[in-house]
Amino acid sequence: PTASTPFTVSTGTSPTTTGGTTTSTAPSGGPVPAGTEATSVTFISPTTAFILGTAPCDAQPCSAILRTTDRGAHWVGLPAPRETVSYNLGDGLWGLRFADAQHGYAFGQGLWETSNGGGSWQQATPPAPTLLSLEAVQDRELVAVAQACAPGQGCGHRIGLYHTAIGGSWAPVASVRTFFNDASIAVHGSVVWALTGPNLYVSTDGGSTFRSEPQPCRARLGQPDSITDDGAHVYLLCSGNGAAGSTEKWVYRSTGPGSAWVLVGRPPLGGDGGQISAGSDDSIVIATYSGASMLYRSADGGHTWKTVLTKDDGGAGWNDLGFTTAADAVVVHGPAVGDGAGDSRPGQVLLSQDGGQSWHAAGF
Repeated sequence: PTASTPFTVSTGTSPTTTGGTTTSTAPSGGPVPAGTEATSVTFISPTTAFILGTAPCDAQPCSAILRTTDRGAHWVGLPAPRETVSYNLGDGLWGLRFADAQHGYAFGQGLWETSNGGGSWQQATPPAPTLLSLEAVQDRELVAVAQACAPGQGCGHRIGLYHTAIGGSWAPVASVRTFFNDASIAVHGSVVWALTGPNLYVSTDGGSTFRSEPQPCRARLGQPDSITDDGAHVYLLCSGNGAAGSTEKWVYRSTGPGSAWVLVGRPPLGGDGGQISAGSDDSIVIATYSGASMLYRSADGGHTWKTVLTKDDGGAGWNDLGFTTAADAVVVHGPAVGDGAGDSRPGQVLLSQDGGQSWHAAGF
């Protein structure tokens, strides 16, 4: 089967239909479409993950969904939403998140949902036309940062923060006007951090309610890029003073909601901003790019940094940097776009088992 033609999946049991909703066990899956490249990755356990990507096909859109249950050693193909796959605010879908083995969400310019493990997908009503970021909280709630309209449609630069229980209706939490499209969500237990442009919000009840928190980047005329919470500390990456493919970067740390931010380190200049993720205070990684794509790592709570990986790829970039345990990390290198052919983007899923010190590509 090609990426654009969903194949019939065998679940081992006969599905039943109640009120128009099909329920079944997780689909067993089928072959992986030849030439699949990854755009987004989501883990629901240390070993089970799903990928949104693209593969060459005869009839566009050439979207693809893959699943692994052994942390990338083997993959199966699943039906995919009939949408173009994009990256960095392009047309179509650029993100994938699963709350559990059954409930998944493909997002970007719109929203698609599955409630049967990827066996089928349905278009859903998003809280706003452009979903910049979406995360699941404790397998039962969703938090999203969204823009009022698609890029370039003249809606101004208003970014909203939204919340819903799985299966419920989206409710607005906050709305701000900003010229920055940066969005980042970090979840640890019932604590949720959300960056909407230069504004920082925190929830301590799983995303039902949020309050505004001060962020320290303004003190250095920088902007917040990304936030992460490892349970012991919260880390915030700021950047500014960009020039010639580099930016000054500052990493701040706090002990949680309401605590003061303390400057702990200054990562290397190379790269325009970036994403930050921490498995523990001893394993913190920043993904950044400009003319090349780099991964920086700190093993001492953000105080000192070293380059652990450089890809001379012309700035293909990264997506979905994250830790699934204190030692296990994942990132997409060169997120794929279009039909997966001829765009020279790697579309690789890179995995680490040693806290981000070394990385290897997961084969599809």
